[in-house]
Amino acid sequence: MPENDGFWNFYWEVALQPMENLGKREAVLAGSQLIRRIAQQTGRPVRVLEPGCGEGQIVGTLVSRHSQICDSKVVAGIDCNPRALTRCRSDFPGLQWVEGDFTDPALLSRLGEYDLVLLVNALHEVYSAVYSPELGQVDVPAAKCAVEDVLVEIIKRLAPGGWLLLFDGLEPPGDPAEPVQIRFLHEQARAHFEVFAAQYRPFRISYRETGSPNVVELSRRDFTRYIDKSIFLGKALWQTERLESYQYFREDEFRAAFAHCGLEISELRTLTVNAEKWRRTVEIVAPGVEFPEEHILIVARREQAPAGRPPRVLR
Repeated sequence: MPENDGFWNFYWEVALQPMENLGKREAVLAGSQLIRRIAQQTGRPVRVLEPGCGEGQIVGTLVSRHSQICDSKVVAGIDCNPRALTRCRSDFPGLQWVEGDFTDPALLSRLGEYDLVLLVNALHEVYSAVYSPELGQVDVPAAKCAVEDVLVEIIKRLAPGGWLLLFDGLEPPGDPAEPVQIRFLHEQARAHFEVFAAQYRPFRISYRETGSPNVVELSRRDFTRYIDKSIFLGKALWQTERLESYQYFREDEFRAAFAHCGLEISELRTLTVNAEKWRRTVEIVAPGVEFPEEHILIVARREQAPAGRPPRVLR
């Protein structure tokens, strides 16, 4: 089977059409390129790990399509949901599926070394879990520290010179409290927003009426979470999605965390998903203000020789 980028780009364009989430397609495309690059560089089958694998959609798809250059005996997905792992074993037999909490250092320490670690929509769950009942929202400083601590432990599973692929939410730059005015383009959009504001848990969603029809003002932070999460309203996933903040780090915080872990970034892209859909639902009143790039994709490589970590950089 051809191994050139042109062939695989065409293949994935067709094969991934059923995936609704553009971000996951982007992660699969980047993962496919990495697997082929690693196999060419090392001359041996690639060892892959995905913490927080869910139903195996990412790691299972990649390894099954690149079975000739992946080591299925040293491919692992970790998840704490036994029902999801049952689906993994059914859809992708022959791979190693581990039930447990990928934030547990003891569990990670029992695993071997991997050439590629996939972190796709995983770390924002670590951040969201640090919820303070006293504050009534995520304890942001503690949550950021928890993310960095988990990232440090996961990187230990990377072989020297191994690669990490991260795809997750991105906190926009600037002041998260900066006000943004938006206009709902139809009544259903306004009704959905009010349900979102009432039921979203990680942060209190507050807004004020402006006096103009269907125009409200809210913070940049809350607006970003609204366009990310309210797509799940009315779906079964809403009961879990409403508990999670997809955003947790800004781009500069990602860069600092990766440097702290001894990772050298070779590619970093920010993107927005479904912007055209949102333009049919809501418009930003302020001229020149665009929908935020709320997703980030990072490809990074671990240093060949482990380096001493500098002090924690995230506060």
